[in-house]
Amino acid sequence: MTLEWWYIPLLILPMLPNLWSIWHVWSHDFADMQQKMLWLLLPVFLPCLGGLIYIVVGRKKALAPTSHTKA
Repeated sequence: MTLEWWYIPLLILPMLPNLWSIWHVWSHDFADMQQKMLWLLLPVFLPCLGGLIYIVVGRKKALAPTSHTKA
């Protein structure tokens, strides 16, 4: 069995919504910390499905980008 070049993008494609959703949750504020953790754990423990659920439902619940202030 040989590894064709097009197998790699085919394997990476389902991971992209998941990685994007984890980044989006991490970089945005939510109403409370429990809600943020719920949306962060969903794509971590349900990889492909959790990322899609966050994109459809959870993205609307994000308030604003997190402001990182330096002390």
